[in-house]
Amino acid sequence: MSAVTAPSTAPWLTCRGLSKRYGGVLALDGVDLDLRAGEVHGLIGPNGAGKSTLVKLLSAAVPSDAGVVTVDGQDVRLHDPADAQAQRIVLMPQEIAVVPEASVIDNITLGSEATRWGLRDPAANRRIAADALAVLDLDLDLDAQAATLSAAHQRMLMMARALHRRARLLILDEPTAGLAQHEAALVTAAVRRLLDHDLSVIYVSHHLTEVAELCDRVTCIRGGRVAATIAGDEVQRERLVSLIVGAPATDQEADDAAPLVTASDVPKVDGVATDTQSATSRTGGSASPTLELVEVSGKRLRGLSLTAAPGSVLGITGLLGSGVTEAVQLLVGERRPETGTVRIDGVDVVLRSPAAALSRGVGYLAGDRTRAALTAMTIRENVSLSALQRWCGRIGLLRPASERARTAAALDVLSVQGDQERPLGALSGGNQQRALVSRLIAAEVRVLVLDEPTVGVDVGARAQLWSAVRELAVDHTVVVASSEPEELVAMCDRVVCIRHGAVSAILTDATLTEHAITSAVA
Repeated sequence: MSAVTAPSTAPWLTCRGLSKRYGGVLALDGVDLDLRAGEVHGLIGPNGAGKSTLVKLLSAAVPSDAGVVTVDGQDVRLHDPADAQAQRIVLMPQEIAVVPEASVIDNITLGSEATRWGLRDPAANRRIAADALAVLDLDLDLDAQAATLSAAHQRMLMMARALHRRARLLILDEPTAGLAQHEAALVTAAVRRLLDHDLSVIYVSHHLTEVAELCDRVTCIRGGRVAATIAGDEVQRERLVSLIVGAPATDQEADDAAPLVTASDVPKVDGVATDTQSATSRTGGSASPTLELVEVSGKRLRGLSLTAAPGSVLGITGLLGSGVTEAVQLLVGERRPETGTVRIDGVDVVLRSPAAALSRGVGYLAGDRTRAALTAMTIRENVSLSALQRWCGRIGLLRPASERARTAAALDVLSVQGDQERPLGALSGGNQQRALVSRLIAAEVRVLVLDEPTVGVDVGARAQLWSAVRELAVDHTVVVASSEPEELVAMCDRVVCIRHGAVSAILTDATLTEHAITSAVA
């Protein structure tokens, strides 16, 4: 850890027993936390651990069900955002929140403009904006529209707004998500400058190198509870990885861990034939093709190469903004590469749309189920949607009995039970997801690209879906993009980890562990 502050040892804000339940789910279970003036307090944990819920409680976006928050020794109410503002608690959300058409001045003073004789005072507001930017060592045109600024500068503009509002606690939720390395460095440097003004900062991030360099103390949350709080020399990247995973790396994992690689180290097309051949031999000669990205570059990606082979499950993972979403979009025709190519069975192809990809046997299940699920329509109608053209043939007729039989066969592959004439929305999240995969089976795809396949699926159904995907891989080429290390380990034969647009590690066999995945992407 880099010592960037010398914070007071006495906490000015404490939380005791904070709890929050959403329906039957206990999102936060008796969390204790304390904050000191002038410190950066890191908040880490796996996806779904409760970090976002804790941030919402502290910023009063939602009220707690139980627990007490104390400020300067006095119990305080945090029931709505006005309560948080009264305590000078400001949340900088993960999403960029600026008014694009408004000037830098107006964005900084938004909601708390200086006035004179009841009218807005332009000169005073210009001084306020200039002073706030000076704290961050940021030289911006005060009259420029926020929309003309880079993403990093827009985030720093939000910090300047918090300074103007005299924030005492600034909660930064994934402040460098989606930023390039040089942009992220600008933001973290600005955080250091904030500390000269006696702010406390809660730094929520999956970028563990940043956390280790910035934070005085770090609290890890798992399963809605505080797993540990560490400080000082303990705040090291490897220790943070172990806290998130829930166990330290074993000696075997440490010995077998795949080294981090650069894009130039990644096997090119000629170098991946062994993967393809071995996968084909395991399945006795699959008819499914290989699907490749060959040295593709784009908005985020920098010379990325990967190969999905028949008879196996290829995982792709990385943090938000790392380039994983772009890689998926290239594979399924939602985006075209700026350079490089997409190949199917060694032949360069141009996929202009997901429909074009489907015509070549590449089926796609989006991570946002609402994009694919027509919940008011029947299960049969949802499953047959992509296959009707094939089933109807040239004359455009399909007998209902034939459609029902073919739909039943596709549903049976994923073990989806029940009356296919029920609305899709009547199924549980897990069964909806399996029904949507059945749609791809009905369309006779040879390649399945599944983006975050278990989002919104309960714990019990996740394992069933993992098993179903493994079975599909026997005679399909399967790509799974996921941010869940546990899911990747359960399903995948090989995982490509992406960081800042390039491959950071390729994990397989003994190196394919939750610990190795977390370390490679964070």
